Amino acid sequence: MNDPLISLPDTITGQEYIIRSIDLGGKNNGVFRGYGIIPGALIRHLFDSPAKDPSAYEVMGAVLALRHEDSEKILVSPATGA
Repeated sequence: MNDPLISLPDTITGQEYIIRSIDLGGKNNGVFRGYGIIPGALIRHLFDSPAKDPSAYEVMGAVLALRHEDSEKILVSPATGA
């Protein structure tokens, strides 16, 4: 069963997701990998700033603030039942 892919900014606050793909076109790829943002990793949407940019996510125990322009290129699926 394949869950639909969702861009990271469209996720529900407090829910956990599995990173399925990252398409930054080479920009920041090494930085994102260094923080554990890789396909197969779990990520949780923690909260949004008042302007919704940036938003906070938890990956591998670290809290990261990601700009909308970067996070929208990260596709995830719900982790329920994973």
